[in-house]
Amino acid sequence: MEARQRLATLQTRLHEAVDSISEGLLLFDADDRLVLCNSAYRKAVAPIAKWLQPGLGFVELNRLLLSAGLIDIPAEEHGAWLARRILAHRDCAGPVVHPVRGGRWIEVSEFRTQEGGTLVLRADISERMRTEQRLRQAATVFENTREGVLITDAAQRIIAVNAAFSEVTGYTEDEVLGRSLDLLDSGRHDAVFHEQLRSALENAGYWRGEIWNRRKSGEIFPAWQTVSAVRDDDGTLTNYVTVFSDISSIKQSEEQLEYLAHHDPLTGLPNRLLLTLRVGQALEAAQQHRDSIALLFIDLDHFKNINDSLGHPVGDSVLLQAAGRLRQQVRHEDTVARLGGDEFVVLLQRLEDPHAAAAVAAKILAAFERPFQVEGRKLHMGVSIGISGSPGDGDDFATLLRNADSAMYQAKARGRNGYRFYTAELTASALERISLENSLHQAIGHDQFEIHYQPQLDLASGRLIGAEALLRWNHPERGLVAPDQFIPLAEETGLIVPIGEWVLHGVCRQLRAWLDAGLPVPRVAVNLSGAQLRRGNLVETVRRSLGDVGLSPEVLELEITEGFIMQQAERAIPVLDELRSLGVGLSIDDFGTGYSSLAYLKRLPLDALKIDKSFVRDIPQDANDAAIARAVIALARSLQLQVIAEGVETPEQCRFLLEEGCGRGQGFLFSRPLPAAAFEAWVAGRPA
Repeated sequence: MEARQRLATLQTRLHEAVDSISEGLLLFDADDRLVLCNSAYRKAVAPIAKWLQPGLGFVELNRLLLSAGLIDIPAEEHGAWLARRILAHRDCAGPVVHPVRGGRWIEVSEFRTQEGGTLVLRADISERMRTEQRLRQAATVFENTREGVLITDAAQRIIAVNAAFSEVTGYTEDEVLGRSLDLLDSGRHDAVFHEQLRSALENAGYWRGEIWNRRKSGEIFPAWQTVSAVRDDDGTLTNYVTVFSDISSIKQSEEQLEYLAHHDPLTGLPNRLLLTLRVGQALEAAQQHRDSIALLFIDLDHFKNINDSLGHPVGDSVLLQAAGRLRQQVRHEDTVARLGGDEFVVLLQRLEDPHAAAAVAAKILAAFERPFQVEGRKLHMGVSIGISGSPGDGDDFATLLRNADSAMYQAKARGRNGYRFYTAELTASALERISLENSLHQAIGHDQFEIHYQPQLDLASGRLIGAEALLRWNHPERGLVAPDQFIPLAEETGLIVPIGEWVLHGVCRQLRAWLDAGLPVPRVAVNLSGAQLRRGNLVETVRRSLGDVGLSPEVLELEITEGFIMQQAERAIPVLDELRSLGVGLSIDDFGTGYSSLAYLKRLPLDALKIDKSFVRDIPQDANDAAIARAVIALARSLQLQVIAEGVETPEQCRFLLEEGCGRGQGFLFSRPLPAAAFEAWVAGRPA
């Protein structure tokens, strides 16, 4: 009796011991019949727990597991899985891993007992599997990431690096394991930088920023780097993980963008932005050292003619050469900048007096006396220079630049190819110019232009042979604005093209009206600007102006200045040929003021030459003017061209011209330019 009680007690303790095991446990006898099953196993397979009774066969148990879906495999694979399971059970093979419901994993281990039975242990290894998967993923990322990764121990000795680390730094893993992180130190960072990094790691647990590292070759390179401190569950520092990217290409791109943002792409000179910064710095330095600075505003004279006639590639070559010449005339500490187009600015620093800039301006003028060599051509070009200085002419960049610009325009007004210092009076002149330009933009739309007509006569008979159309600007506040005030401005701004079209249309309409009214006006001459020949669709404009009112082209004559024709002959000749083919007359205005080439004169499809009034004014008293007038008349006769004199004001001038063979003229002797209505009255009042 006592023995049975001890046995029962032992069995109870055995069951309690088995049930206390956290892993699932099964015991099968030698015939593969279930002998024992603990609570952990029953709980793990709860859907079939009621069948877990002594005597349940091993095969039946696994079929129950499959049918209940506790083994997570497709139904079509149940048979094959069961066969493998039976074989593994018979062989008591090592641990076998199975997927189970809920995305979890179990590991089954089997052990043979002395009696020939089998002890089966079932352990849930889902967390271990997830951990292993994360480790595999981390290892894959570690080895395949494009960023360099290195891991150190708490003493900053390297314990692991990835392939990208070796690719970026040039060190193999074997060369760096166990070595200090100092082998990457570039030496470019001071103690303050390293203290800030260490402090960030201690306080925030990581540091991120730009750093310079050193490759095995000794080359230093910029990197974007993150360093993280790793601590265990107790908070003890165990490792540092460093991840970095080589940003050399990014830095190069940034430097290129920085350069492009501050430099002119054609010449490589500083642009307006960089010039603004440097002038600001120079002004501060001048205050500290009690000295002066100067700005030289430089504009290439007649550069637009080169661009328009020879093309932009030639113009760009001239600009490059001009930039080089300017750099050669200044000191290393001075700045040559390009604002755009043909405008340059020179900043001179550390001057005892702003007027010392005159010596540099003179050097620049001398440097531009040499012709530019471009594509086998020799191109001559001067410069106009305006000079402002601090402290006298301004204490900020905008004021100094504006004042130098005003002085430059004064240099242009005084004949170009020279320099002028700024004076207060120039500001008023510049403001006047801006105001005039703004008004000029509005003049066409507000119908402020008028066309006046000056009669042209046969000097022998006094017969009216035509008229010259002359533009006048009747400003609502300024009154009549003189042509020499607004025509150059219109040419400079490009407004001369639409203004010229307006004049052509207006003259043709007026001629139509006079012809319809029976007024005997044989021909009207219209002045053309060089810009109309260069940029306007001149031939089409003339054709349309005539066609719109049904005019015969013979009643229209176009006058082109001698200076433009000689500068742009190759480009002008095809356009003039087209105009001549329309049937309009062509003449050279202001003849004698330019430098005509007889070779070009022979090629030009001309009808007449006009003697400039400057050579008529003092004849016959001035022997030189008289000689020039005779030469022009003789030249016209030899080329079989008509000749007409302008500016005839006295009977003596008229007689001289007739005697020398000039049969046509215009001037105050006959009539000043008249509005259309007054011109009609003048014509109507003449004897038939």
